[in-house]
Amino acid sequence: MKNISLISDVSTLKRQLETTFDGNSQKRLHVDDESEFFGLPNKVKHLFKKHKKITQLYDWQIECLNLEAIKTRKNLVYALPTSGGKTLVAEILMLKELIVHERNVIFILPYVALVQEKVQSLCPFGLNLEFNVEEYVGGKGKHPPLHRKRKSSLYVCTLERGAGLVDCMLADNGQLGGRSVGMIVVDELHLLGEQKRGALLEATLTKVLNYNQSKYNIQIIGMSATIGNMQEIGDFLNAYVYTRDFRPVKLTETIKFNEDIYVINKDIDGSVKTKLDRKLHFDVYSDDMKRLDPSGIGLLVREILPNGSCLIFCPTKSSCLSIAKIVYKTIGREETQVKLKEKEELYKALKEEGDGKVCPLLTRSILFGVAYHNSGLTNAERKLLEEAFLGGILKCICCTSTLAAGINLPAQRVIITSPYVGRDFMKRSTYRQMVGRAGRAGLTESGDSVLLCQENDKEKIKVLLESGIEHIDSCLGTEENVVLSMILSSLSSGCTSSQQQLIDLMKRTLFVQQAEKRNVECTVASDLIESCLDKLRSINAFDKPVEDKLKLTTIAKAAVAANLDILEAQKLYTELLEASSALILTNKLHLLYLAVPYTECITLDRQNVLDIMTNLQGDQQALANRLGLNELCISQFYSYGKIKNVSESIWKKFLMSLILNDLWNKKSIWTVSETYNLPRGTIHSFLSRTASHASSILRFTEALNDKKLDHFPMLFQNIVPKLNIGILGSSSDLESLMSLPSVRFGRATQLFKAGYKTLNDVAKANKKELCKVIDHLPLKVAREMIASAKLMLLSEAESLEELAESLRADLNQSMSKSKENLLWF
Repeated sequence: MKNISLISDVSTLKRQLETTFDGNSQKRLHVDDESEFFGLPNKVKHLFKKHKKITQLYDWQIECLNLEAIKTRKNLVYALPTSGGKTLVAEILMLKELIVHERNVIFILPYVALVQEKVQSLCPFGLNLEFNVEEYVGGKGKHPPLHRKRKSSLYVCTLERGAGLVDCMLADNGQLGGRSVGMIVVDELHLLGEQKRGALLEATLTKVLNYNQSKYNIQIIGMSATIGNMQEIGDFLNAYVYTRDFRPVKLTETIKFNEDIYVINKDIDGSVKTKLDRKLHFDVYSDDMKRLDPSGIGLLVREILPNGSCLIFCPTKSSCLSIAKIVYKTIGREETQVKLKEKEELYKALKEEGDGKVCPLLTRSILFGVAYHNSGLTNAERKLLEEAFLGGILKCICCTSTLAAGINLPAQRVIITSPYVGRDFMKRSTYRQMVGRAGRAGLTESGDSVLLCQENDKEKIKVLLESGIEHIDSCLGTEENVVLSMILSSLSSGCTSSQQQLIDLMKRTLFVQQAEKRNVECTVASDLIESCLDKLRSINAFDKPVEDKLKLTTIAKAAVAANLDILEAQKLYTELLEASSALILTNKLHLLYLAVPYTECITLDRQNVLDIMTNLQGDQQALANRLGLNELCISQFYSYGKIKNVSESIWKKFLMSLILNDLWNKKSIWTVSETYNLPRGTIHSFLSRTASHASSILRFTEALNDKKLDHFPMLFQNIVPKLNIGILGSSSDLESLMSLPSVRFGRATQLFKAGYKTLNDVAKANKKELCKVIDHLPLKVAREMIASAKLMLLSEAESLEELAESLRADLNQSMSKSKENLLWF
């Protein structure tokens, strides 16, 4: 009876959704309807116009989309300067794969904020063109993905989660969610040269390339800023290489030395020539302003006001705050009267996100249209400031170099206050990314950049400006854990089974290809595989081989399923066994302790730690005793700054679990930030990493299927959703609202108070009404929020409908067998 009731309920829900959203059920789109937009229905062109304000493509985009490589499904790598319009080409190619070929797509992005931005902006396309948009970041996203028979899916993911999705795909004969994967798109491909993350990306792409050779044709699309050895990267990916030096608006690069500003020009031979453009006039400054801003940063901002916007790149997080303070005190009080109502709404929205508190500096600076943007702010605060900047409410943002490589915030002017990133002199590629943010297509005819130069940096800056773009060199050979994971995942998926096949796999890597160019007789592939196999044997990652085929242990297979490296998985298994014998379940503290990643490296002040450890109460003290953290440990820490009789990872994990426990017990992020003397953004980033690790533990224990640990999947299923939304102590009523890509605690609270208490309420909302009741909600974001809610509900309804159909089939089969048995008797 329960199954029949479910079938009935699902049918009713689907009818309600269709009536609510569209008035009737939409039929599946086919290219034959109108195939005038690069093989896509003409409807796609209208969607780009409506949701992205794109009315026509640049010549290079048309040329790229019509390449023979695209028509023959050859891999493609294309590179253009920042703001050249690379993403649009990838989106058109992805849409074609999703709705024409009806195959799934994996879209890999480097940063969490970029993933969330893309999910939000692509949901209206998913709703109108009938494909699923699934977010894989932190602990979000099922692993392996849910089966979706009726629609193709776009998996938008971080690099780490993308590696896990590729492993799932390889283990399931090229499928995710019951449908074949046709395309993998990688943004910021130049990250291949980074330590660890670059090595992980290289290993992931190598497995796909090796898999493609013998199985299905999965097209790889890589986009990047200009790379020095682009053809070498193309050869590694077996891809056609397309490069153009295109910018939609003119960029004028300048350099400031003392009070003089020089235009930078390059001769044919690449040498830099400078020409005096103008002088900064400090006479508009009072004596106090001159002392406060001797570099004239405020004057540079003044030049583009009142209509322009400005990004100021700062070398450190702390300098973002100090320069924001300088700017708002020197740009003039006239800005306080511009868009005053919108600024008040922004302040209210920030206050709601901060549970009643706003950073004192932002409280003052946003009145002048100025803000800072760095990792010390929460994701929600940064998102609000980004929206305000795009909407013209904020005119100036002081930020670190991370913003240049992340979200798309173009400005009329870019100011680089120092040629350093932290303590390191900036790379040419970093400089190009920063200045590439100058100029807004459709809004300004040109953009300009100003690099502030000190006397002792003149020669270095000359070299920076005259040098070419850096080459990408593989870091895979220096990242042993990544190589070990690549070996294990390749064996687990069945793509390889012997040492020789692993050597062949290693030969496909960029690392080996570059090594062989340096030495034709290079044996690095076989040497590295042999060394790693010896390491894996020494830690008992293999069962006894069968006919010379390498066979993984249960723990090694579970490590692959959970996207954990093998050493971490073995450590986790031991810790879970120990914990299960005396698990403290009177509250969530012990589970939160287990969820903290081993690699967590946040350091607390010594006095702060002593205050915390000498004031433990109840379950906190019980867990400390359980872990061996006694008075002797505190004494050792007080005397030496470290403890000797308990491992450092246990000590750090316990301290971090106290942060999570305070949040779980509904202490505000501000209170926790003050208690532990940590930036709010640092705490939120830690939450995201913990959510990802907790999700991995859940998958690890499920894959193990070990009776001694069979209670852990259920326990972690209860805490992962809370960790995902990032506010542990929030009401469960807000959880569904906070699953929307553009909604955090503050907006969820405002939605709930305004009567939008469920996803269904949001899906039925009018976008203009939402903007009226939610502080600082841009119309575009409101439209995307509604589309996201509709898409999520439809996806859920269709999943239930598929489950109902499966149950109906099982029921019919059961009834058929019953009839046969009845006839038999």
